Amino acid sequence: MAGKVNKIIKEIAVTLVFAAIFITGYNLYLQKDMPTGIAPSLQYTDLSGHSIDLQKLSAEKPVLLYFWATWCHVCSWTSPAISDLSENYNVVTVALSSGRDQRVQAYAKANELKFPIINDHSGQLNSDWMINVTPSIYIVRNGEIKSVTTGFTTKVGLLVRLWFYQ
Repeated sequence: MAGKVNKIIKEIAVTLVFAAIFITGYNLYLQKDMPTGIAPSLQYTDLSGHSIDLQKLSAEKPVLLYFWATWCHVCSWTSPAISDLSENYNVVTVALSSGRDQRVQAYAKANELKFPIINDHSGQLNSDWMINVTPSIYIVRNGEIKSVTTGFTTKVGLLVRLWFYQ
């Protein structure tokens, strides 16, 4: 019986390792066209009426820049963690192809999201940042892109990235 359990555990571990390798490779492929180095300009007003200047904000400490959408299922798992982080860290979010301001505000309220939201009406930010997948998460420090992550990530993983670029 113990031998059978050990075999099942080994098979699960091997499967998880291969899945992690595949997911990492796929995410690296999705990130290949995304900007690196100096961050594209981002000076907008969020849905609450506050001005956001990414370059100025990132001079103080790292900024987590989160591109998401109301229709994105993975975002619905990631957004609560990012909302929690926004209480103690600089977080700026951009809603992509998510409808009018009122719709995005209603979504944020219904899901108890507390982060600042820029609604990308025109798709300009989507184009400037070459977003190919939601969610896409950048860590920007001193106007420079330090880290890019796409797809699902954990709160702990984001905390480590933010801490690393303090």
